[in-house]
Amino acid sequence: MERFNRYWTGLILVLMLSVFLQLMTEWHSLLTFNSNSVMQEGWPLITTHFIHLDWWHAFFNYSGLALIVVIWREYWSARWLANALLISGVATSVILWAIPVNLSFVGLSGVLHGLLGYCLIKDIRSGRKWMWLILAALVAKVVSELLGWQPDHFVGQHVSYIHAAGLVSSLLLYKLERRRISDAVPRNQ
Repeated sequence: MERFNRYWTGLILVLMLSVFLQLMTEWHSLLTFNSNSVMQEGWPLITTHFIHLDWWHAFFNYSGLALIVVIWREYWSARWLANALLISGVATSVILWAIPVNLSFVGLSGVLHGLLGYCLIKDIRSGRKWMWLILAALVAKVVSELLGWQPDHFVGQHVSYIHAAGLVSSLLLYKLERRRISDAVPRNQ
């Protein structure tokens, strides 16, 4: 069982699921986040992050996920990777649903911002204080996107909101890591 819990097992399973969903193009309209209908349907809160505009978009997002998981492999088990993807995905989607902008999007980039922010916070907390520089650069990048600077390769006018919501989800990931649901229930003494 220990072998199954390694980070690379979780990464492979997530990538296989993502590729499968990307191949199911007839499902994409059902799995896509849309601010107007996401709370009635529910599943797009998470599924939208695992489908992409095209295979290039998917390739870059999958590569980003693989880099984050491999570089910070000491922080990941198969279980925590799956939990982190779900938590960050749902948190990002709920934040995007709550803002007063009508959005429709697909892709993993918001969640990647959340995972990266989480890893940088973990590094800083473990004594690698210089990681503040990278975290500050990530925050500055997201703020500059929100202020209107967006590279030409951005698809859609609201990508900055997606990245910002994902980055905010990193705080939730850090707060919830290694917590069990049973810890939230008071025990009778």
